[in-house]
Amino acid sequence: MEVLRKAFSQQLDPAVSKFVGCVDDDKFIVDADIHGSIAHARMLAHTHIISEAQADNIVDGLQQLQAAYAEGQLQLKPQWEDVHMNVEGVLRHMVGEDALRLHTARSRNDQVALDMRIYVCEEIAQICRLLQRAQLEFIQLAEDNLDIVMPGYTHLQRAQPVLFAHALHAFVEMLTRDVERFSDAKKRAMVSPLGAGALAGTSLPISPEYTAKLLGFERAFANSIDAVCDRDFVLDFLSAATACALHLSQIAETLILWAGAEFSFVSLNDSVTTASSLMPNKKNPDPLEIIRAKCGGITGDLISVIMTLKSLPLGYNRDLQETKPPMLRAAASLKQSLLVLAHVVAAVHPNKSAMEVAAGDSMMLATDLVEYLIRCGVPMRQAHDVISEIVADCRAKQLSLADLSPAQFREYSPVFGAEVVDLLSASKSAAAKTSPGGTASSQVKLALQKARERLA
Repeated sequence: MEVLRKAFSQQLDPAVSKFVGCVDDDKFIVDADIHGSIAHARMLAHTHIISEAQADNIVDGLQQLQAAYAEGQLQLKPQWEDVHMNVEGVLRHMVGEDALRLHTARSRNDQVALDMRIYVCEEIAQICRLLQRAQLEFIQLAEDNLDIVMPGYTHLQRAQPVLFAHALHAFVEMLTRDVERFSDAKKRAMVSPLGAGALAGTSLPISPEYTAKLLGFERAFANSIDAVCDRDFVLDFLSAATACALHLSQIAETLILWAGAEFSFVSLNDSVTTASSLMPNKKNPDPLEIIRAKCGGITGDLISVIMTLKSLPLGYNRDLQETKPPMLRAAASLKQSLLVLAHVVAAVHPNKSAMEVAAGDSMMLATDLVEYLIRCGVPMRQAHDVISEIVADCRAKQLSLADLSPAQFREYSPVFGAEVVDLLSASKSAAAKTSPGGTASSQVKLALQKARERLA
């Protein structure tokens, strides 16, 4: 390590230098570091700590450095330990002695906290856009297939008929909550720690609020110690990422089941399936399986940060460096998963006949018969008992509810009329569920319209 050794009599051991260095992770926050440094230089000039000319020179150099980074021309040197010393070192070669003034009234402690906050905010913006793209694909698929009835499931057992579009809208709602969680996390991340220094603040007349304004953050820190050791925003981000990954895993698992031969509710384009090295007949949903697996890694990243933070004493500790890799990994995994999910959903083809055959299981209409009796004035629990008896007898006789005549229904209750047989239709069952948020086509169309408007 070549930097900050004036007070030491020995060079840092190379093995230790490599161990404590973080340039491999810091390459992802170079842009954030430069962005924060530009704001800091402007604040130093605003408070007359450095001159406007010095600030202009520094900012000009930083902007050139930012352009070089965008073009892939900036390589971080491991011997300079981290992104901060790399930026400062290169900047000095570019603009001269003025670069030595840039680190005035700040520490790498508040600097890295800012860089990570900027990174988290930018990643959240990208993730939310990808979430919205996936939602739009689900909405489009639902709107294109509003007439398909399928079995709804509880306990992975056929429960009641629902619209295929209604099931797809459930995925939209899951992802909506993820957008909301990430938006909440972003609000708490948009607090500038710059100006906290190492932990005590500074005797120089800085303006953290001005820096926060330049960065587009909502406010500046309130306590300098807390500012440098706070990684709650990383926990918030990873918590939201974990919840999102759980949803993606559930969605992937459902689509995998639907695409399997045992269900055959949907098929997937060749563009999103892979082949077997041995079995020519196979068409594997590998992208969905990998999305499902990514959930474990993202959840592990959250646990990793929790365990890093759980026993830290107050103040900055180098342990906090280890909160960076999980944040980077989770962001990358989640973005990849969301991007691929949108491609997969666009490649889904519903098998209407298979879904409607499965929905034709009249046993799923038992609840419709319960509600029929309720409308006829029978108390709910009594109605449930009557239909339970009918279901039990049908199972014993290997009959379906659709096999019974009105006269046979009346053997269980005189309330049954001839119209009871008209209820035994999956499409009529779905159409009858007109309660708010229900599976009737009118409710599903309204829900999809509202979801589209929200995304717009």
